[in-house]
Formats: sequence, structure tokens, C-alpha cells
Amino acid sequence: MPKSNTPCPNHQHHLCQLTGKGLHKSDPEKYHALVQNPEFVCKSCGRVAAKKDNLCTPVKLGTWDE
Repeated sequence: MPKSNTPCPNHQHHLCQLTGKGLHKSDPEKYHALVQNPEFVCKSCGRVAAKKDNLCTPVKLGTWDE
């Protein structure tokens, strides 16, 4: 299996990647949908998201547990 150039699986859907590509500026409504009513926080970058699938190392917001 070839080595991936991304830090984690599905990284193209993670907020750090999406923000790095300017989603918050190019499509603020889509970005807002990803972050409104957050339930998870990323242990790597501190971003919050509604779904854990949009973060590299998600944990439930308000905890630091897996």
C-alpha cells in the first residue's frame, strides 16, 4: 500500500485541511454548517465541529477522553 501524504485518513474532509484551502472564505455557508452546534473538539488543532468525521483527533467537546 502506498504511503499517504496526509496526516490521517480522510484528511481532505477535516477542518484543518478545509480551512487551509480557504473554505471559510470561499464558501462560508458550508463552513458554518460544519462548525455550528459543535459536539467535538480536535486534540491536535483545537478546532470544533458538529461531526467527529471533520476532525483529525476528535474527542467529545467538554472532555478530553477518546
